[in-house]
Amino acid sequence: LGFPCTKSICLTNNSVVPVTFKLRMSEDGMQPAVSSFDQIHKEGDPSWDKGIKFCMEPREFTMNPSQGTIIPQGHQHIKVWEESSHRRFSTRAEASLDISDSPGVISLPRCLVPELRVYPEILLYDECHLNVPYERKFLIANDTDFPGCYGLIPQEREEDSPVLYSSPKPCGIVQPHSFAEVPVIIKVQTLDKHRTDVL
Repeated sequence: LGFPCTKSICLTNNSVVPVTFKLRMSEDGMQPAVSSFDQIHKEGDPSWDKGIKFCMEPREFTMNPSQGTIIPQGHQHIKVWEESSHRRFSTRAEASLDISDSPGVISLPRCLVPELRVYPEILLYDECHLNVPYERKFLIANDTDFPGCYGLIPQEREEDSPVLYSSPKPCGIVQPHSFAEVPVIIKVQTLDKHRTDVL
């Protein structure tokens, strides 16, 4: 999800006559998709909390060439670009393939969302002085074969918030089989023991 992917397919004409073809994606949208590389540059965007919103369905697939004619006993290589911007209910997409006015279907994989794990689950800051910044780090592990994207949701601060938190690196990408460090800086505003949820 959120990372562009390119695949190649090959159409082969085993007949003795030319064959025309046309590829089109079923249920693909019109609005340009949003990649994770764009997303991490908008750290305060509401999309981190509420998801990416589109006024129309995003266009997630591009095929080149999408139509043409294959000579007898010939073949045509086709590149398919996918850039998934949001989760869909189905795990596969269907491309309609019209060959010489006979419809067919090619099944293409939908996006995958890698499961990222956060360590530790609780950051302990021990004793803190009022209004003095203290830093600890979360580790985000990605044990999958796919890149993942993370974002620290900005704190909704109020006048009586006992703890203020922020991060100099609130958004980022975790490459496959690696981890990322997310520094979290807190400032305690009132005396007492405090527990604050960081999303």
